[in-house]
Amino acid sequence: MSENSIDYEKGLTFEKVWASIQELNKSIQELGKKYDAVFEKHEREAEQRRKEAEQRAEQRRKEAEQRAEQWQKETEQRQKEAEERRKENEESLRKLKERVDATTRSVDRLTQNMGGLSNRFGELAEHLVAPNIAERFNELGYHFEGIAHGRFEIRENGQVVTEIDLLLENEKTIAAVEIKSKPNLHDIRGHLKRMHITRRYLERVGNGDKKLIGAIAGAIFPDNVKKFAIENGFYVITQSGDTVKIEVPQDFKPCEF
Repeated sequence: MSENSIDYEKGLTFEKVWASIQELNKSIQELGKKYDAVFEKHEREAEQRRKEAEQRAEQRRKEAEQRAEQWQKETEQRQKEAEERRKENEESLRKLKERVDATTRSVDRLTQNMGGLSNRFGELAEHLVAPNIAERFNELGYHFEGIAHGRFEIRENGQVVTEIDLLLENEKTIAAVEIKSKPNLHDIRGHLKRMHITRRYLERVGNGDKKLIGAIAGAIFPDNVKKFAIENGFYVITQSGDTVKIEVPQDFKPCEF
C-alpha cells in the first residue's frame, strides 16, 4: 500500500460516508431550525416588550395630558372663582362706600341739627335758665345780685384762655356755671380747669377775697356724669319742666375754688 493512501476504516464504504454526511446535514438543519425558533422567540419577546413599553409610554403620556388638562381646568376654575370674589368684593366695597356716604350725610345733618340745638339751648340759657338759676341759688341762701351771661371771657396776656356761660355774683360769692345740652366727663374736667383759671382772674382783678363755686347745667344729665360732678364739688342743675332745679344731695358741700 502506498504511503499517501488513506487508511479507511475497514468496511467504510461510500454509501456509509454519504449517509453520515446526510445525517450531519440533517442535524445542522435541525439545529438551524432550533436556532431560528429561539431567534424568533426572542424577536417576539422583544417585540412584545417594545409594544408594552410603547403602551406604558402612551399611558403615561395620556395620564400626563389628563393631569395637565385637569390642572388647566382647576386653574381656570380658581381664576373664575377669584374673579367672582373680586367682583363680590368690589360690590361689597361699593355698597360699603354708599353706606359710609349715607352715614356721613346723616352725621352732617345731625351735626347741623345739633348745632341748631346748641344754639337754641344757648338761647334757652340766656332767656330762661339764667334767671331761674339765680332764683334756685337764691333759694339756697346765696342771694346773687348780678348775672353775667353770654359767655364771659377771661383773658391772659391778651389771649382768651376760657369762657364762662353764666357768672353769678354777690358781695361774698361768685358762681361760675357751665351749660351743656348733655354734659359728659370731659366737660366736668374742663370746668375744673376753668375754675382754677377763674380763681387766678379774681386774684388778678382784686376779687381774691370772694368765694368761688361752680355748677354744671344740662338738659340731659347722665347719672355717671352727675355723680362725677357732685364728687368734684359742683352744683348739678337739671331741667324740670319749663324751669330748672339744683340737685343738692344729703351732706353735699360745694367746693370752694
